[in-house]
Amino acid sequence: MAAGASRLGAGRLGADRLGILARYAAARRRRFRDRAHFERWQAARLYQALSRARRVFPYYAEVPAPELWCFPIVDKSLVTAHFAHFNDRGLALADCLALARRTEAMRDFTAGLAGVSIGLSSGTSGRQSVFLTSPAERRTWAGTILAKALPDGLWAGARAALILRAGGPLYESVGGGRVAFRYFDLAVPLSEHHSELDRFAPTILAAPPQALVLLAHARRKGILSIAPGRIFSIAEVLDPHDQSLIESTFGVRVDQIYQATEGFLGISCAYGRLHLNEDLLVFEREPVGPGRFTPIVTDLYRRTQAVIRLRLDDVLVEAPDVGPGSPCACGSVLTVIERVEGRRDDILLLPHAPHGERAAPATPPGTGAEPGAVRPLFADFVRAAILAAPGVQDFRVVQDAPDLLHLAVRPASAQAAATDALRALISHSGLRIPRIEPAAFTPGPAVVKLRRVQRTFQASTS
Repeated sequence: MAAGASRLGAGRLGADRLGILARYAAARRRRFRDRAHFERWQAARLYQALSRARRVFPYYAEVPAPELWCFPIVDKSLVTAHFAHFNDRGLALADCLALARRTEAMRDFTAGLAGVSIGLSSGTSGRQSVFLTSPAERRTWAGTILAKALPDGLWAGARAALILRAGGPLYESVGGGRVAFRYFDLAVPLSEHHSELDRFAPTILAAPPQALVLLAHARRKGILSIAPGRIFSIAEVLDPHDQSLIESTFGVRVDQIYQATEGFLGISCAYGRLHLNEDLLVFEREPVGPGRFTPIVTDLYRRTQAVIRLRLDDVLVEAPDVGPGSPCACGSVLTVIERVEGRRDDILLLPHAPHGERAAPATPPGTGAEPGAVRPLFADFVRAAILAAPGVQDFRVVQDAPDLLHLAVRPASAQAAATDALRALISHSGLRIPRIEPAAFTPGPAVVKLRRVQRTFQASTS
């Protein structure tokens, strides 16, 4: 039995590897002459996906036509409430959550239901759910990410160290030949991975920014000797403060992989520009402020679980110099964005203040703000202001009420400087300064996504 199981396992890995190579080759061949050529290709692919969705997913059975505008915009809470109607197996959310939480606790990511793998979302939006993937979908993901992350191709070779919250058998099947993948569990203290990382000597390192910062500190102290040729920031917002530390330590640019439970959303090109993967998903835009939007995504390839006009929680910042139809220097016609700024509830919402209540009358252009109107203060401004304050190494800001911010600073001796910087930013943004109360700085576990700026109450701008 053991030998038979071993042969079956080897056969599965071999089939996975062949499938991944096929998807890799298809992704490498996917090139577009210009934006018009791409949009014709995308429209045809979208029509196929929407036609199938009406037949397969109960939630869309009454949609009158396979046109995008006919489908309703949905969010995570609605999908969670009708989970069985958004997957083609009819799986119940409670059953999937129970299995996903059990495998997460055991750190064994091989279990599944009805022939699909079940992954647990991070729950940073406050609504923990699961995502379902078939073997074919996992092969498509792996082949595509290899094609986009290895600009010199598979034959150039690579050793990729992936420091992630959750692993799985997929990484075994990806590795082989000239490319080796090694999964390092974020639930284990990074210090326990140092010796294995040095032995593996990765040429590619992919990890959340907070893990990359810790590795950079270890490298500076001589505890770690790895020298990757390419570094990817994943899973969290990459702050310029952290980016500078990582780049100066390792001597290479930090690129980004923009991925969520909703799919493989974007990746930096060879020139360091972050492209949206519009060859995998359709991105609609919901404006949330000047030059910023929340994406509404429709997946062109997912078949097990519907991702159709799903509004994400993220806030993306438009690139000022490269728009749709203007190719990047890398030659891609896929849209470039400046950065992923964070989630919608990483935006602080504060009342606009009359001129007499603030130090400077600088109202953000185009807001038409009236005294008392609630206006956004975007997370990147908050991060930049506080991290520039003298002595500040790290911080957390949580807005628990319209008139209350809690500010935690490391080291505690920089609390006053950080508070002054935050007050000055709010004042010069034309907003009323709320109560700013100190809080204890407590670093969270590595498996929890880092959020330096967060709002815990629901509100909307006027």
